[in-house]
Amino acid sequence: MLCHACHVHLRRDFPYCLRCGTLRTGVRITEYEAPHLRHAGRAYPLDREVTTIGRAGDNDLVIDHPSVSRRHAHVARTPDGYAVEDLGSFNGTGVADQTLFAASAVLSDSTQLHIGDVPVRFEQPRSAAVGGRTVVWGTEHTGLAPPAGHAGHAPPEPAATATEPLNVRPRRRGHWALKEVPGGGTWVLRNTRTGRYLELDDRDVFLWHLLDGRNTVRDLLFAFAEEYGELALPRIENTLHTLGGHEFVAGLHGQAATRSAWRRWARIELAITGLDAAFERVYRGFGWRFFTRTSTVVSWVVIVVGLAGFGVAATRQRLFDTAGAGYLGAVGVALAYLVALVLHEAAHALAVKSYGRTVTRAGFMLVFGLPFAFVDTSDMWFGDRRSRLVVTLAGPLSTAALAGTAALGAAALPSPVASGLCYQLAFGLYINTLYNLNPLLPLDGYQALADALRMPRLREESFGYLFSGAWLRARPGRRELGLAGYAVAAALGTAGIVLLALLAWRSRLAEFTQRHLPPPWGAVALGCVIMVALIPVWLRLGRRVAGVFR
Repeated sequence: MLCHACHVHLRRDFPYCLRCGTLRTGVRITEYEAPHLRHAGRAYPLDREVTTIGRAGDNDLVIDHPSVSRRHAHVARTPDGYAVEDLGSFNGTGVADQTLFAASAVLSDSTQLHIGDVPVRFEQPRSAAVGGRTVVWGTEHTGLAPPAGHAGHAPPEPAATATEPLNVRPRRRGHWALKEVPGGGTWVLRNTRTGRYLELDDRDVFLWHLLDGRNTVRDLLFAFAEEYGELALPRIENTLHTLGGHEFVAGLHGQAATRSAWRRWARIELAITGLDAAFERVYRGFGWRFFTRTSTVVSWVVIVVGLAGFGVAATRQRLFDTAGAGYLGAVGVALAYLVALVLHEAAHALAVKSYGRTVTRAGFMLVFGLPFAFVDTSDMWFGDRRSRLVVTLAGPLSTAALAGTAALGAAALPSPVASGLCYQLAFGLYINTLYNLNPLLPLDGYQALADALRMPRLREESFGYLFSGAWLRARPGRRELGLAGYAVAAALGTAGIVLLALLAWRSRLAEFTQRHLPPPWGAVALGCVIMVALIPVWLRLGRRVAGVFR
């Protein structure tokens, strides 16, 4: 269900839009906890049609400050949400980055107001049904270190560089914010400098709070054992490496350079930031219509009927046969497939906007030489589990709907050429959908599975358990067997994508080597290129396997 004012998804358990404050049909605001204005540590509920603000004592919110007029402003509940209106004050009313003089503006959740020179914040209620705000833990984590020798603040000691890993003293970097996701058990850690996010569980957060630069890894090991009853060194090391890889932790011996090298070899990204405003315009212009109930029903009908149409078309079509269209037909199918991939990622982005969240970046990447497009939807980790599932599945379902449309064209179009091209496109899009929904690869299906199991780091935990050799030292329980089984299956899935990469590299280079190098040197050169391209796979896998039997 979408808000009829701003078109973002409404919480089914809440009476009004959490973004703009518009009431759902048939409810009264007095029956529920109202939004409020927060000033000087107190909350002033907006439980009236109009809430007045000013210096005079008869206002609902009295602010005794020289910059505030006697009748300064009021907040009114309107059909479009909660709106602040300046009442012709002398110093004006600030809303975000604009100043109102005898004008009004609709308020979103957590909007910062300035009544004259006095800050006031508009907030939706933060009960258990709505969820908590982001918490920034103290000024020492803002990245602004106190001057050396400042009273009460000794300069921080440099990170340890001991050769023994258990003696290393990891410490948190600045520029971070931590929030518990509604529902409990899951936390989101945000790097406020890079805009990157990391999802943690309660045990990860327990370790996070101990990373003060004084505790060694050995201290973390004993503290974790005292709290949770297990000596979980592989898990602790994996958590530290993940935090270090996302630039949250400093002082990890020899880890930063190694992991950055893996990234440079295995994954090359071309990311574009600043696209959120463009997606916002597209969503408000027409994109919200794809998230209405009617559009959802139509999409599922197309998906189901399209499968039947594909079965009909398969009886008279052949794969990789362009029905006489030649190279132009193949190029047309390839371009249509690329457009479908862009729409797949756009569906993720628009789904993020449908919940009022931010698309931090988007772009293209090469993974082992294979091209992929991506949209960073990590801001959705601040939402609930249902909203994350909707965003995760929006891409594959949009591709499935496009495949169904092409399949219906293949079954119904009278032209053999058009029908054949539609069939080739539908086949490729169906394969893409199955590939993205495969939970063994770190794509959409995996994200949905991790959310469903409430295990945000399923792959890391599974591989950490399998390669730590813990299953050799103690009899595994049901959870451990599940982790080991998933790790084995995921490894086979990774082997599949490596095989695809091998075939892709072979098709790209085989003709060149055969033309310029005599046998068997052409095959040797081709093998060397492939081995270099896949260094992150075979070298890292070899290290892990060796670690099990040490």
